[in-house]
Amino acid sequence: MELKRIVSFLPFVLGALALDTEWWKHATIYQIMLRSFQDSDGDGIGDIRGLISRLDYLVEIGVDTVYIMPFYPASGFDDGYDIKNFKEIDPVYGTMQDFEELMSEMQSRGLRCLTDLVINHTSDEHEWFQNSIKKIPPFTDYYVWKDPKGYDDKYKPIPPNNWFSMFSMRVDGSAWTWNDERNQFYLHQSNIQQPDLNLRYENVKTEITNIMTHWLEKGVSGFRVDAPTLFMEDEQLRDNLPLSPEATVFTMFSECERTFNHPDNFKYLHELNVFLEQYDREKERPIQTFLLGETLGPVKGVIKYYGTKESRAIHLPQNFLLAGLFFFARSKFLNARQLNDYLHTWLDAVPKDMPSNWALGNHDQGRVAHHFGVEYSAIMLTVGTLLPGTCSLHYGEEIGMGQNNLVRKVDKYNRLFHRTPMHWDDTKNAGFSTATEPWLPVHPSYWNINVKSQKDTPNSVLNFFKDLMTARKTDTIKHGDLKFHILSDWVLAFSRTYKETIYIAVMNLGTESEPIKWAGIKNLPETLFSAASSPNSLYKKGFKMETKSSEYVLRPHSVLILTSDSVAPAVGSGWSLIPSLMLRAGRFVRDLII
Repeated sequence: MELKRIVSFLPFVLGALALDTEWWKHATIYQIMLRSFQDSDGDGIGDIRGLISRLDYLVEIGVDTVYIMPFYPASGFDDGYDIKNFKEIDPVYGTMQDFEELMSEMQSRGLRCLTDLVINHTSDEHEWFQNSIKKIPPFTDYYVWKDPKGYDDKYKPIPPNNWFSMFSMRVDGSAWTWNDERNQFYLHQSNIQQPDLNLRYENVKTEITNIMTHWLEKGVSGFRVDAPTLFMEDEQLRDNLPLSPEATVFTMFSECERTFNHPDNFKYLHELNVFLEQYDREKERPIQTFLLGETLGPVKGVIKYYGTKESRAIHLPQNFLLAGLFFFARSKFLNARQLNDYLHTWLDAVPKDMPSNWALGNHDQGRVAHHFGVEYSAIMLTVGTLLPGTCSLHYGEEIGMGQNNLVRKVDKYNRLFHRTPMHWDDTKNAGFSTATEPWLPVHPSYWNINVKSQKDTPNSVLNFFKDLMTARKTDTIKHGDLKFHILSDWVLAFSRTYKETIYIAVMNLGTESEPIKWAGIKNLPETLFSAASSPNSLYKKGFKMETKSSEYVLRPHSVLILTSDSVAPAVGSGWSLIPSLMLRAGRFVRDLII
């Protein structure tokens, strides 16, 4: 009996030995919008089989984790975030069999998958909401319903309080909508078509853990948690206090303390953590199931979503400082000291022993190349991949894709511009689809900014990104000490040191050529090698540099990555096939004995 008990843990033990269980601390997360990634059937809309056909590309560029935006049946008001069924596949993207094949193909390549956990709200077409309107048990309290505060002089019901909808971006856009059938208001902090779930109700919590279990059993490695900052509201539904005169669309929600970053958010997220830890133990999962949070707002509020050692919230609350740099700088480039200080607002705030992370953008943020130019996107890629922690990027950032502001089909919130189809080559529709017209037109720059042309061009953004990912796989970038060096007004460098190896990123943030002043970095080796250089750099990969020389110059907005190692490791996935084989071997031995 004891032997059987010991052997039953064999798969877990072997898997744990072969894998970094906390794999997410160094992951590179590549966000994909299925609708815009690859169309496999010519209907103009990307799909699951299209993604399957491009998995080798993701491995080639060094990505190890794929975050897929919602692919569930939806109502069509918010690009998949108005969900009608949390456990099915929208037919436009394929079938459940397609998804299961996707998971198998990803696992065979050592890729992990995150899916969107959208639990702040549902579509108003969801059967839960329709039953809740009719007060059919147990759905009566699945959503946040409230009687009117009173009635105006035309006997029109007055909303319960002054809360406003996130998508209205105005205090006069109420978060409450009247339902004639139920004769009450329902809360929606997003669109009118997206009623907020009542996350204090135990039946709803059970539904959510069932949803998570469903997708974990399909093979996902974790979830990107949508809008956790909006999960809970003041239980007494009291008015928010008046906004300060300085409030902007970027800060107003942090001032709305009764609807944004409510203390009960963290308690509920801790419950999800406890559930996942128990699930991992019971299922003998060799890796930790991971929660990535979409956390917006000022740093001091975002940091709270790490939770505490006693009460964890989200494994990684996303840091959108890089994505927000354009808005922070008001379209102006920051000098070396300003960028140094800007990055330290996050680095200095991250709790001790917690991993950092950097988001280069997502489906709601403008693209780096559009805001700052293709050259500057190399700087952002460098910062996002070589600073400590997890990196997440939006599809196409690795080739410097822009956003198509000429899109005639616009949504209410002007977000489709940076959701246009991926540029694969210079053929019709950039190789995305054979349709006469894809769901959105491709950016006009696809003829030269595309994967195929950049693969064949050694000095391209894509190949620069691959070199960054090669460096990212090293122990020096994973575990090395970090130091910043202000070499001049416009040249900022940072170094990563581990044991005897050093990597140094030197970035010219200005619009004029600048000399590299090595004296600003202490204890440098006399010789360094170029591990990566941006397309506009004077130096090629492998170039040997003498740090006692003063002859080296950086072009405007160029980047140079130097290392003391003369040979860099090859790019590959973060999860090799060896751990997978060891896990299977352990299960086989266990089953054979038991």
